[in-house]
Amino acid sequence: MFIWAAFSVFSLLAISCASTPQNDPALPAIEITIASPDEIRQFGIKQGENPYLEPTSLLKGKLNEFLILKIHFNLMERSKVSIIAQSMKEDGSEAGRFYTAKDFAAFWDQRDIYTEDENPYGNTKLITIQRSCLPSLDFFQNSGARDYYLPLVSSYPIPRPAKIYVQVAPSSGESVVFNYLLE
Repeated sequence: MFIWAAFSVFSLLAISCASTPQNDPALPAIEITIASPDEIRQFGIKQGENPYLEPTSLLKGKLNEFLILKIHFNLMERSKVSIIAQSMKEDGSEAGRFYTAKDFAAFWDQRDIYTEDENPYGNTKLITIQRSCLPSLDFFQNSGARDYYLPLVSSYPIPRPAKIYVQVAPSSGESVVFNYLLE
């Protein structure tokens, strides 16, 4: 009995340590990049399961265009994070809208042709959004390594040129700014 209890405690500790994302002091605290096609495909290759694939129609083709940003956190301590995200056309008007998890789930809820019970993929898309999409523009982030995705959504095509500006400001360190010219 003692051996079984010791094994159980050891297993729980090993699993909890293995699942805790560790930070790497050699890497930047925050890194913002455009998500690669491989990073997007990790959520599935079919439109019904991957929320980061643009919606298409047999008659109209592409309905929206996405630009998916990846924000990698490598924080040493729990921090309050504030984010400013903008996309501007040459005339200063908005080129598209950045979506956080709640808004992105609503975006897909309006466009999916299946009800949750009929969907052959189940609620995979919603679960993926909840697990991977940026939760809010103001939130608390625990220490350790964590990736979030921030989708920019526009009618197809995104007007070009467009200036993409994202600033991530953690309470525990310096702000990081991402500037990108979408041509």
